[in-house]
Amino acid sequence: MAGFIKTWGLQLVDKGNKPFDLQQLGPSDVIAFYFSAHWCPPCRQFTPLLRKFVEMLNAAGDYSLKIIFVSSDKSETEMWKYMSEEHGNWLALTYGSSQRDQLSSKYSVSGIPSLMVINGAGQSVVPHAVQIVMQAMQNSTTQVFKTMFDWRTASGAAPAAPPVAQLAKDMSVKVVGLVSKPELNGEMGSVVGYNREKQRYDVQLGETIMSLKPANLLQMVSVRMPCDSGAEEEHQEADIFNVDTESGELVLKQGDKEIRARLGDELGPILKDGTYVVVHGLKAESAKQLNECLGRVASFEKDKGRYLIEMAPNMQKSIKPDNLRLYPLA
Repeated sequence: MAGFIKTWGLQLVDKGNKPFDLQQLGPSDVIAFYFSAHWCPPCRQFTPLLRKFVEMLNAAGDYSLKIIFVSSDKSETEMWKYMSEEHGNWLALTYGSSQRDQLSSKYSVSGIPSLMVINGAGQSVVPHAVQIVMQAMQNSTTQVFKTMFDWRTASGAAPAAPPVAQLAKDMSVKVVGLVSKPELNGEMGSVVGYNREKQRYDVQLGETIMSLKPANLLQMVSVRMPCDSGAEEEHQEADIFNVDTESGELVLKQGDKEIRARLGDELGPILKDGTYVVVHGLKAESAKQLNECLGRVASFEKDKGRYLIEMAPNMQKSIKPDNLRLYPLA
């Protein structure tokens, strides 16, 4: 954690090669030294995975994993080329610092790439972190978050601030697609809390609190349905009532009328601000890390036919309706 970094007075720089103030590190930060070099083929294979791993956490609002690059490059020029082209927004030990050899000796680094997650005393607390990241990236987004939870626990770091993208307490939900207890499907309840370790929501169903996966919850929210003329003042409200788990169509109630529709339909529902959605199907390399992440509608950009989605504090992205879904939530 940050205590060891400050005690040792490590000389760190940011990705812009500006001195980094160690006071910016906080008790919730999880510190990982990344021993690597551009000339190392296994490093060039692993670095993109580590970058994506960190970006997935960032997309969910967790910026507490601090990667500190400890370079074994043959020159400072090569180090900065490597950082510029392949690294994320990480910190680095000043090139040529004698502290590099001290760290390598302390953690018995015998080969690269090597990733050392440390605790407040500077002890390595996660054996085989490189392999753990590789396995998480081959598995699922849930496994990435579970890995970070395990690292936070092992390092003794304080809990991070909860991400923006999390169903609000007291939100009304319906149970759908539950295989283990199908008798609960169709039951209405309300969100009580969220268990970050299990990646499940605690939902009040009558007098019972159930731990349910996001994929088994449907938000009970209202939407706006455009009229044939498209006039804003003629939009009518409808309530999401159910979802067809096979076709993916939303089942809406508008008075006594039942409507089936999808996001993106010409006369389909327009989501209200604050509705939670899952991003999917983005193709741009710079945006792929947002796929399968939960976000929240900030506004509907009528002129563009897109939604402005809040993915994390101070992070919003304009996304087409076809790249959003209400169900499943994961």
